[in-house]
Amino acid sequence: MTTTAPSAFIPAAGTPAQRGSHAIARAQIFNRLSIAVMFAVIIAIGSSGIFAIVKGQESDGVVAQSFERANNASEMRTALDREDVELLSQMRLRKGVESERIVRATEMFNAANLAVQRDGWTSSEPLLKQLASRQAAFVADSREVAGTLATGDYARAMRIHAEIVTPNVSAMRSALDAISAKLFRASVAGAAEDARIMWDLERFIGMVTSLGVLLMAGFAVLLGRYKRSADASAAVTLAVLEQAALTDSLTALGNNRSFYDDFERELARAKRHAHPLVLALIDIDDFKAVNDKGGHSHGDAVLTRIAEGFRTMRQEDRGYRIGGDEFALILVETGPEAAALALERLQNEIREFGLGASVSIGYVNLSGEQLDAESYELADTALYEAKRLGRNQTVCFESVSATVNVFSPRKAEAVRTLIAQGLLSTAFQPIWDMQSTHPLGFEALARPLPELGLSGPQEAFDVAERIRQLPELDTLCTRKTLEAAVNLPAGSVIFLNYSPASLVHGAFDPNTFVATVRAAGLLPQQIVMELTERRIDDPSAVAQRVAALRALGVRIALDDTGSGHAGLEILSKVRFDFVKIARGLIVAAMASSEARGVLAGIIAIARETGSYLIAEGIETGEMLDFVNKAHVPNFAGVRGIQGYLLGRPQTGHVDSRSLELHHDFLAARQLAEGRVGGSVDAISGEESGTGRWVPSVKPLVFR
Repeated sequence: MTTTAPSAFIPAAGTPAQRGSHAIARAQIFNRLSIAVMFAVIIAIGSSGIFAIVKGQESDGVVAQSFERANNASEMRTALDREDVELLSQMRLRKGVESERIVRATEMFNAANLAVQRDGWTSSEPLLKQLASRQAAFVADSREVAGTLATGDYARAMRIHAEIVTPNVSAMRSALDAISAKLFRASVAGAAEDARIMWDLERFIGMVTSLGVLLMAGFAVLLGRYKRSADASAAVTLAVLEQAALTDSLTALGNNRSFYDDFERELARAKRHAHPLVLALIDIDDFKAVNDKGGHSHGDAVLTRIAEGFRTMRQEDRGYRIGGDEFALILVETGPEAAALALERLQNEIREFGLGASVSIGYVNLSGEQLDAESYELADTALYEAKRLGRNQTVCFESVSATVNVFSPRKAEAVRTLIAQGLLSTAFQPIWDMQSTHPLGFEALARPLPELGLSGPQEAFDVAERIRQLPELDTLCTRKTLEAAVNLPAGSVIFLNYSPASLVHGAFDPNTFVATVRAAGLLPQQIVMELTERRIDDPSAVAQRVAALRALGVRIALDDTGSGHAGLEILSKVRFDFVKIARGLIVAAMASSEARGVLAGIIAIARETGSYLIAEGIETGEMLDFVNKAHVPNFAGVRGIQGYLLGRPQTGHVDSRSLELHHDFLAARQLAEGRVGGSVDAISGEESGTGRWVPSVKPLVFR
């Protein structure tokens, strides 16, 4: 390349020939300088490319070595866990012979340790020497435990394990965790350093390329080849990291993210091919107690053992650890009968080999239209029922679907919004005293606003219980009821529904409750707190709170009596001012002698305790006639009634005209039902105190 130097480069003096020779000399100097610069650019570009390739290969080697060492550390951790689990199993079975599994786990640990020594971990050598020493001690201690078990000294074996083996194993785990963490940090730091160097090189090459576009073409080819090689290496590394991100480190099962990815894929496949699919959710019962009793190492052993149970299922069925003590299981192309058998077998294996732990299982069979349902929520609802029914059992959603509300994130959010924003209204329904034919009081009934999308108050309370916000919802209902009390006639008695779980909750204070009532302008004697029979799990705790409230003037009612199996027992343990008999029992008693026996028992207990009996759900004249005559000797029996026949729930101001009409109706009915010389005993069929029928009164005939 030839250029003309500027006139200032060499002084333009002398003859033209001299000036020409000077110009040629300047051109030659410039040409040589240009060639030198171009060669420098070529050398710089080539050197940069070679450096990038070498650095990339070194980085790949470092990352690969880090992963290999991490794998060795993981194998030692796995072998250690197996040794510990097997030793625990021997102790549980009280076997005095060293098991083959311990031997194999020890061999696995030693093999991994030898691999580490061959690789030469200079930075971790002290920890590795400590591990080797502790492993030898563990083997010796486990043999001593086995020998002690062989002699029948189980207590000494437990002491050796608790005082020597367990601290040693914990120290080894800590050492392995430290090594793994160090290797992970080293690999991440190496990758970051490699990325930084690559970025600096790309900037440098970009600047050099601007000086020689033609020469850069060759370097671009070289850089392209390197980039493809680097991308391929990065893709392999990313795949390994992605797999690690989808796996639970303790159990080697898929984790929460893996579960949702796989379940969506299997759900789509089941829809496409019309295959049945089963989703099961599994929860360890009282896992906190398991951890507290045996320590976290025992808890880890339980989790690992349950995960091993999943691996005995079919190869195409997959298990996941989706939480601390929560697992999920996807059974593909599995019908209801096969699913029930498989899950029963799994639960039996866990009972036998789960190191003393038990699990509750809830599952749902998905096929046809159910594949479009909120499948996780259905399985979770079944799991909740398994827990509620006593744990350590398996519940299929189909078997409880008629009696439960499906829990879903949408409904949970709706209830949270209801509580946070107070989105409910209060309706009042009158309760009548049959003798005076005047209202005894009014029951406050919560009504969630329609825009929340809840089916009714029962679903709101069920969801609140699931999300552990039942006390907050009860508090909101109390506040709304007290605010709406201005809609009632002056001095009215309010029957206020309250969950027994909220009543015994630590946040509930009887004095604060009464202070809230007084702040609303009401007296404690105007409040009757209704507790549902079906939800009383701890009668003794309820009795204590009931006594405290009654001492402050609040009266207590037992609601829905006869709807469950605990009514008579609760009545015998807790003193109630009012007992409300469930509509279902009234309907059943009108047709069944067994139900009449239950009703007679409730009336008899009320006679002994002095409780005022109220019949709920009275909707027809026949039901009114029945409860009007439901007595036992020397006791009036049912005295109050509530139901659509005598008034529907009303929001806003209570209609006084409606109350007058229902009063007139009840008074006329009572006058027409008037009896001579006593009251007819609808339970025994006799007149109170005489043992004979009154001729002028038609007896109640049970069919």
